[in-house]
Amino acid sequence: MPCGGRSSRAPRSVLGSMRRIFVVFLITQLPHSKALQCDPGEYEINGECCPMCSAGNRVLKRCTVNSSTTCMPCVDDTYTEHPNGLTECMRCKVCDAGARLMAKEKCTYTKNTVCGCAPGDFCRHPAGLDCEMCSPSTVCLPGFKVKISGTEFSDNVCEVCPDGTFSATNMSQACQPWTRCEEEGMTEGKAGTATSDAVCVKRGLSATGLALIIVFLVLIVPVVFGAVYFLWRRKKRKDGRPPAQDIGDELNEEVMENLIRTRNTGTDTALPVQETTKNSGTSTLHSP
Repeated sequence: MPCGGRSSRAPRSVLGSMRRIFVVFLITQLPHSKALQCDPGEYEINGECCPMCSAGNRVLKRCTVNSSTTCMPCVDDTYTEHPNGLTECMRCKVCDAGARLMAKEKCTYTKNTVCGCAPGDFCRHPAGLDCEMCSPSTVCLPGFKVKISGTEFSDNVCEVCPDGTFSATNMSQACQPWTRCEEEGMTEGKAGTATSDAVCVKRGLSATGLALIIVFLVLIVPVVFGAVYFLWRRKKRKDGRPPAQDIGDELNEEVMENLIRTRNTGTDTALPVQETTKNSGTSTLHSP
């Protein structure tokens, strides 16, 4: 009967579903395998936990059930930085001169080489405290100042000197203002530039001052010269013998005095006779 057929297939379908649920339940309840957990200071190898070698050493022989790990120091530019289960030490890094690198800290058995930059360079590609490539630092030339000083990992930042200031050397920390010649009582002989200061010169004489000096020289110099010459001639007369003309004048004065005296006394017997020598230009008196 149709109804009876439908009734027989329904229990089979329910039974199949229950079986599938039961299988899933069994699968989820199966115990899971756990990974081997080693204590700190140990490492896992082939399902066993072996003691690690300390920094600066490597594993020479792994542990067994009856023996511990055998370790050996690192040699020949190799290192291990941490406790480890390595069978080979790490090779020390070599700083590439082509990348402008130099050893900032040398390699040891427990620490790798630290590369850095030479003075005047900065690290363009840092890797933590290490560097992979250096570049020359920018030099702030005359006419510029250092706005931001570079560091080990950054370049210098330069800035042009503002108008009215200058810097004359490389890597100047500040730009100096041009000298104001007027304030110094001078005139500007050469204007300042971005790389040099203004050149000041002393102010020259005015036209009026120059004219006064010329007049002074024209009037005073001849007077001074004449006075010096007069004093020189006077001193020469006092130091030497008087000229012949002066002697003749004295004799003439003496003759005149005798004539006046004779007239007053009424006799001329005592009059001296004056003789003049033609060649010498001198006079000689003789009594009669």
